Amino acid sequence: MKFKKIAALFFAVLMCVFAVSANVSAASAKKSIKLNKSKITLTVNDTFTLKPTVTGYNKYTIQWSTSDKTVATVKKGGIVTAKKAGTATITAKIKGTNYKATCKVTVTKKSSSKNSSSSNKSSGSAQDFVDNLNIGWNLGNTLDCAGCKSWISNELDFESAWGNPKTTKAMISAVKKAGFNTIRIPVSWGEHMDSNGKINEKWLDRIQTVVDYAYDNDMYVILNTHHENSWIKLDEKNEKAVTKKFKYLWKQISERFKDYDEKLIFEGLNEPRTEGSAQEWNGGTAAERKILNNYLSAFVDTVRSTGGNNKTRYLMLTPYGASTNASAMSDLKLPDDDRIIISVHAYLPYNVALNRGSKDTKLTDNYKKEIDNAFSNINKVFTSKGIPVIMGEFGTINKSNTAERVEIAKYYLSVANKYGVPCCWWDNGTICSPSEGEGFGLLNRKTLEWYYPEIVKALIDSAK
Repeated sequence: MKFKKIAALFFAVLMCVFAVSANVSAASAKKSIKLNKSKITLTVNDTFTLKPTVTGYNKYTIQWSTSDKTVATVKKGGIVTAKKAGTATITAKIKGTNYKATCKVTVTKKSSSKNSSSSNKSSGSAQDFVDNLNIGWNLGNTLDCAGCKSWISNELDFESAWGNPKTTKAMISAVKKAGFNTIRIPVSWGEHMDSNGKINEKWLDRIQTVVDYAYDNDMYVILNTHHENSWIKLDEKNEKAVTKKFKYLWKQISERFKDYDEKLIFEGLNEPRTEGSAQEWNGGTAAERKILNNYLSAFVDTVRSTGGNNKTRYLMLTPYGASTNASAMSDLKLPDDDRIIISVHAYLPYNVALNRGSKDTKLTDNYKKEIDNAFSNINKVFTSKGIPVIMGEFGTINKSNTAERVEIAKYYLSVANKYGVPCCWWDNGTICSPSEGEGFGLLNRKTLEWYYPEIVKALIDSAK
């Protein structure tokens, strides 16, 4: 009897040992580390942030290393910097373990000039390209000033018509130094074209000068047509005439910039819509979306036909109103072209971010869902299908709520990062209160100091 008890006890202990071993094995099997990219392509001096995902550990330290620091270096936080042409392997290892993940980095030579006659065909997918954009800044309410023709006689005075100083290279350098690697340059063209559609040469020269400010800072540059809804009508009556003028506009822009490499991105239209209509901000009508598709098709065909680097340049197409509305996005017709990026805008949560009449200033759980739902829609229609998206405009107006704006920026970008959508803050240069206008300004363009360095830090850190 005593022997049976001892045997039973021994068996129970043995089973416990096996159970513990099994649990340890199961736990070990669940431990892992993965990087957001297994391979990337950079040009010399480019940076890219690798983001590890670790499972099975509550506390851990990541050790970063490179197989060739002369080609690419890596700093704490996974910040990779391209040094010279070649290949290198970046490794992220969980300290004290054998768990690691790697990313192959291919570094290509930086063109000796922005005017390169090469075919400019990069490796990787359009999403790989978009992943490099990180975080962007809009030069808002500047070259996009419109409705000024009646009281401005000097072509170049349009740039400062809405109160911002004329753009300087030092201004753009300050943006780059802060950590933004992408700049969106909104431009209005309609009032700078003659009756035949020819762009004023002084205006086109000025646009190129500002593009060069950013280009010389080794930034990604998005150049678009902005505030053109006064003549780009989404109806059959005007379609033929608008198409002709629109194609000639983009032919001239494309010819001027056709030798710039792929860091210059063309965005066909900003927020195409029928202003004042019942569906202006709700996705438009099916008939309007059909005509918009025709205009965007004409844009792509025109750019591609100009040759040079425009044959392979990345082009951004915008749904009706740049909306994340499901109908607007779903009805966007995409050409058979693997160099297409979708452009959308979302100032969310609306009552905090854009609605001047609302006193709401905080990010509630319901407002988080508003952001979640917008990006979920983007994912369903585009990114889940391998179609890259850029959030061309986002931000929160000043309601004397800096801490809350920081919190919103962090949350917004965390969701955007989840779906691989880089974002560009809309900076219109003003920090006014809601009763006076939309205060999206971050950079004091006269002193080159940041009005809200806390928000800038949140943007840069959250996009890494």
